[in-house]
Amino acid sequence: MAGASAMADGAMDPRALSHCAAEVREHDPDRYLATLFAPADAREALFALYAFDHEITRVRRVVNEPMAGLVRLQWWREALAAIAADQPPAHPVVEAVHARWERFLPLQPRLAAAIDARERELAVEPPADLAALERQLAATSGEVSLGALDLLGVADAAARAAARHLGLALGLVRLLQSLPSDLRHGRAPLPSAWLARHEVDPEGLDLATAAQALRPVVADLVARARAHLHEARRYRHGVPRRALAVLLPAPLLDAYLRRLARARFDPLAPVRTRPGGSAPLGLLGRYALRRY
Repeated sequence: MAGASAMADGAMDPRALSHCAAEVREHDPDRYLATLFAPADAREALFALYAFDHEITRVRRVVNEPMAGLVRLQWWREALAAIAADQPPAHPVVEAVHARWERFLPLQPRLAAAIDARERELAVEPPADLAALERQLAATSGEVSLGALDLLGVADAAARAAARHLGLALGLVRLLQSLPSDLRHGRAPLPSAWLARHEVDPEGLDLATAAQALRPVVADLVARARAHLHEARRYRHGVPRRALAVLLPAPLLDAYLRRLARARFDPLAPVRTRPGGSAPLGLLGRYALRRY
């Protein structure tokens, strides 16, 4: 079985991992574990895609000024153009994408859309409402999930519908997981309409007040993420086994959402974000049963 052999090989030994696999293992452990169940000939392409996603996602968190973020994202646009021209700049993620450019070529519009969406994240204004937030998430984690199916050669309508909802759920979970850091940096990238509905003043929000004031907003976001996971699973009977490597983060997201609920939706609670030690075995069982 593909997943079992992957875990027996490089999954447990970080020294055996490529740069991209190691980056995904460290920064995107849900997708890392799921990718171990992909066909062997597609894993490194998936790791390269997810490492690219990490690079453009982290821009917002490492810059102090929007202009600095724009410069970094423009570098990635130019890097993709340079790859297409067979002149990739020296960067391990760029080199990994270049090495598999024939596979990545059809993904160019998705990668460009993801960069554009990450650029919009640099705006000072938070999303106006849930619809605006989910449009943003569809253009980021949603496009990446669909791109992963492209790399796997999966065109089934059921798999793509499931991946769209999985991408939205993943995006909401990542928003919740990064909220403590955002709040510490004076940011609250939450739908303004939801803040207003719960009478939360974003201007007066600080670490001292966030733990209590934001609980109902966090609870709403958790409910929305769960709804997308439920929708993704509605398509499970039509999803080919090859697509499971993109959809298997779902139970890991479930586990995080349960932990956050046990913390009473406190956005600053020390809730563990990484999968537990039994996660690989749990995913193996789900893969065998073709469930996510």
